[in-house]
Amino acid sequence: MFKKLTQVGFVSRELYRILNNFINIYNVGPWYILKFCSKNVKSMTVYGKKQEHAMNVAVCPVGNIRLEYIEPITSSIFADFYDSFGENAVHHLKFEVNDYKEALNFLNSKNINIIQSGHQQGDAGKNIYNFLDTQKELGFITEIVHVTKNFIKPQPEKWLLGESEHLKPVLGNTSVVGIVVKNINDKIRKYEELKIGPWQICDFGKKSNLKVKTKMAFCKLDNVILKLIEPHSDSIFSDFLSKNGEGIHHLKMEVDDYEKTLKYLQAKGAGLIYTDNYVDEINFSFLDTSSQLNFILELSDKKIESGLKTDILIHP
Repeated sequence: MFKKLTQVGFVSRELYRILNNFINIYNVGPWYILKFCSKNVKSMTVYGKKQEHAMNVAVCPVGNIRLEYIEPITSSIFADFYDSFGENAVHHLKFEVNDYKEALNFLNSKNINIIQSGHQQGDAGKNIYNFLDTQKELGFITEIVHVTKNFIKPQPEKWLLGESEHLKPVLGNTSVVGIVVKNINDKIRKYEELKIGPWQICDFGKKSNLKVKTKMAFCKLDNVILKLIEPHSDSIFSDFLSKNGEGIHHLKMEVDDYEKTLKYLQAKGAGLIYTDNYVDEINFSFLDTSSQLNFILELSDKKIESGLKTDILIHP
């Protein structure tokens, strides 16, 4: 049902600190910034009831997806999420769907509720957004939208960097979204009930040369891979599960020069959490970029993702 990942969303109470980190360290910009409120969003709901809400929203494309940072102003699902998880957590994934109404009806039939919605008014047309409570089923909140054909995106209140000042990002495409789960087989059943699949399972256990022992499952969407991770031993994944429960642990991004980028980011304050290699030729590293970007970054060479797309790391 979810064919393509279009956006990854975060919540922050320090919006400009995060955006300045992106600009000054990662060369990501310009950022489109707009306040969503009753002046430009109609038919607002929160937890199924009519309720006006307001938030500052900053959006910027990075490779094959957009990153969105939301600074809550009033009570909302974003304020509640921040109260529960703080800065360092992924709030939602936004997906493109084949048929908007069919998708909403199907999710409703599976008792998946809309927890926040609104009709953003464009210079023409509108953008109808819906956040759905799939946290229990998928490990994250889902957003799906319907954009009318005549929708013209409203002018932002501000560009952070000028609209024409496009930078060359340090990071490239997002290739994998890593989601930590308690039991892969149980979680796959929940995903497949929502028409997300098929999945291929790989056990990086005792026979694996990797330092961290896990079971993983992979599902290919049009532009990214969803990766479920079931920890087998004490690790960064088991620590995350103990602290936060099931949820999105990291984003894996491609880079042109793995070694050079790794050294650069470490010099800029991104701590090395875990580094390893697969079959002695594919290198990857997890970096603690949570204080800079609000998520953990897995850095990899482009050849790794080429391998994933041809199933080098995926075994039935």
